[in-house]
Amino acid sequence: MENKLNQPALEEYAKKYADLLTTKIFSEKNSISGRQVMDEVPVNQVALFALFNIFKKWKLEMGQLKSPYFNYEHDNVQIKLKELMNVLSQHILISKEDFGPILAKSVQDTLLLIISPLSYYKELVEEYKETAPNMDEVKDLQRFIKTNSHMRDALLTAWASDFKGEELFDKAFEGLNEPPSDVPPLLSPFNELLELDIANIWIEEEAGIAEEKEDSDEIDNAPEPEQLEEVEMNTIHGQFKEDKTEILADSLGFEASKDSLKSMLTINQKFMFINDLFDGNKEDFMKVIDFLDSCETKEVVLKFVNSNYIARGNWKREAPQVKEFLELINKKFG
Repeated sequence: MENKLNQPALEEYAKKYADLLTTKIFSEKNSISGRQVMDEVPVNQVALFALFNIFKKWKLEMGQLKSPYFNYEHDNVQIKLKELMNVLSQHILISKEDFGPILAKSVQDTLLLIISPLSYYKELVEEYKETAPNMDEVKDLQRFIKTNSHMRDALLTAWASDFKGEELFDKAFEGLNEPPSDVPPLLSPFNELLELDIANIWIEEEAGIAEEKEDSDEIDNAPEPEQLEEVEMNTIHGQFKEDKTEILADSLGFEASKDSLKSMLTINQKFMFINDLFDGNKEDFMKVIDFLDSCETKEVVLKFVNSNYIARGNWKREAPQVKEFLELINKKFG
């Protein structure tokens, strides 16, 4: 099972948040400027996306300037139009009715960028119809996208090399050494206005639920940690003192056999597990994955997960990330 984004729930939260915030912002005014957008929208990335979305709509309008009587493509006309755009950019004025939908879209984009950055960047590539952005567009993306910007830059670098489709994301993120930013701190400003239950943003697919229950039962029925001949973390560290350390240097670039956990992990899962289950520690994640791949039976693997993570309260069995991790184990040994 791989959890899927609950798009309707994401859109519903974004709409509710935008309604609350626009009501607050426009309680004593009929319109706001670009400066006020930055000052009064509490989440900086949301404010930046709001301006970015306004900017994109504006560019679309300017691009539609055509006439059978005037040459809009003339160099002098283009220069003056650019000057006009620069002047207008300093004089944004937008009403509550027009700002509300833009704000809702900006909240949705920001949450996607925080919760599932790979999904956001895939949507971005689709928006450009896989055509690499030009230099001006690259500058715009760098100016308006600040959250998980290391992923932005990795994507832009691969994009400029004319990679496309899945290969684009493989090339962009296969050697990325830094995982996405920790999610809870980034969601905290949203919760100050409207509480967000992150569990509602994910859908657990029906397929694999029976196997998941079986794994859960095995863990539930496992002996208490003190009764186990535990496979402790120091056992893992001992196994990776010598040549295995070379594998760790590979970071997120996995080369593994077809039946290994490494080969089964998606890019999204790698980032999610590192960030949510291993506190952003790539080295510990790699050590655990390599150790689990070396185990011969599911029983040993489940005992290890139970004694080192679940029984100690580090992982919650009902958490979507833990369920997804267990499903990978089930597929490996299934």
